[in-house]
Amino acid sequence: MPTLVPRPALRPREQWLALLDKFEVGHPQALRVVHVPQGVVQATTGEPPGRIVLEGAPAHVLMFNVSPVQALRQFREGRTFITDMLHGEMTLLPRGVPSEWSWNSACDRLDVIVPAEVFGDGSQLDVRDRFVFRDAEIEAICHLLYHELSSHPEPERLYLESLILQLATLLLQRHSTASAASCALPSGGLTRIQARRTLDYIECNLNRTLTLAELARIADRSLHHFARMFKQTFGMAPHRYVLERRVDHARQLLRTSDAPLADISLDSGFCSQSHFTSTFRRMVGASPREFQKYFRQHHPGH
Repeated sequence: MPTLVPRPALRPREQWLALLDKFEVGHPQALRVVHVPQGVVQATTGEPPGRIVLEGAPAHVLMFNVSPVQALRQFREGRTFITDMLHGEMTLLPRGVPSEWSWNSACDRLDVIVPAEVFGDGSQLDVRDRFVFRDAEIEAICHLLYHELSSHPEPERLYLESLILQLATLLLQRHSTASAASCALPSGGLTRIQARRTLDYIECNLNRTLTLAELARIADRSLHHFARMFKQTFGMAPHRYVLERRVDHARQLLRTSDAPLADISLDSGFCSQSHFTSTFRRMVGASPREFQKYFRQHHPGH
């Protein structure tokens, strides 16, 4: 059931559909796949019953069940496991392990593909093989990922990166072969110099895509620890801070500029006008045009 990590030349969504075709499994009602530097996230709705065989993938696969109940048969490394997976239960497949999957009813699920090099610091994440388990914190992250992919046509990529990194950290701490010492997280936040340098960089690059990896480099911190230290310093996650600054920048432009909304959205770092409008409405409580009209009515001459 989980997807394969694609070769660079292949698109993950098309690769998965081709695999379903190979094993004569019908296509799902909805399939959203997003590739970010920390891995691949795939949200599937209404995938018909079927059976597939997967070669060993070069990355770890966490399959999270979103269906109320999912009858699932897994086979790998000479072992067979048959269970009725409940909503919120998950299975964890280590990289390099061939597997066979079969299910007998329509399937809603989330697949999270996590490379061993997810932390970007030279370390390797090696997870344990788990046929079925629960983890309340990982479950909460998976629900957020599934909602972001299935509810938003243009999901916030920095947000997805942050969630996958949180998930990978929990896998390291609770479901890996790592020693307790290697799982320890340093205490404290960013230094004043690191914080100032990071904020200045964000401010100068609001109009383009930002990644956690580049922000961590600017702060001279490892990707593994940067997001947690940023939140400890500023009281919010990096993706939330960047989003708020983009919306604030857009508000200022709406007050002072007659530029088209499409130009304002791009100048503020949004990938499209529709993405800008939906995000602005969610955070401000009014559309950009409504905000601009209200401001000019109540502040003539500005």
